[in-house]
Amino acid sequence: MTTDEEDYSDYIKHMSNISSSGYILAGFTLTTLTLLMALLPDPSQITVQITLFVLACLFDAYMFFAGWSSFNLIYFCRRVPPSTRQLNIFNYLGVVGFSMLGGTIVMIFLLSNLTYLTLASGVIWILFIIATYTILWKPFKKFPETRAKVLGKVKKK
Repeated sequence: MTTDEEDYSDYIKHMSNISSSGYILAGFTLTTLTLLMALLPDPSQITVQITLFVLACLFDAYMFFAGWSSFNLIYFCRRVPPSTRQLNIFNYLGVVGFSMLGGTIVMIFLLSNLTYLTLASGVIWILFIIATYTILWKPFKKFPETRAKVLGKVKKK
C-alpha cells in the first residue's frame, strides 16, 4: 500500500470489537431474560413483565447496534469482492437470521402465556426489523453501485 492511500485497518479492527461487544451484550441479555423466565415463580406480575419487556427491548437494540457496526465495516474496505449470486444469498440469509433472533423472545413469552407481553415485544421486534431493512439492508444492497460512482469521480480528478 502506498503512503498516500488511507489505511482503515485499525478502524476496522476497532469497529469489529465494538460489534462483538454488542453481540456479547445481546447474548447476556437473552440469557438473563431466559433465566428470569425459568426461575421466577409468577412471571405474570406487572413488575416482572415490565422488566422482561425492557430486557427484550435491550436485546433488540443490542442486536441492531451490533449489526449496524458490522454493516458499516464494508464502507472502509478497499477491496470488496464482486457481487455474485452465492454472496447475495449468503448476505440475505445472514440478515434474515440476524433479524429472526428477536423472534425467540417473542416465542418465549408466547409459550409462557404472557399475551400482552408477547404482543408488545412482537411490535418492538417488527420495528427493529423495519429499521434493519431501511437503515442497514437497503444501503448495503446499493453499496456496489455507490462505490463505483464514488471511485469513478475520484479517478476523473
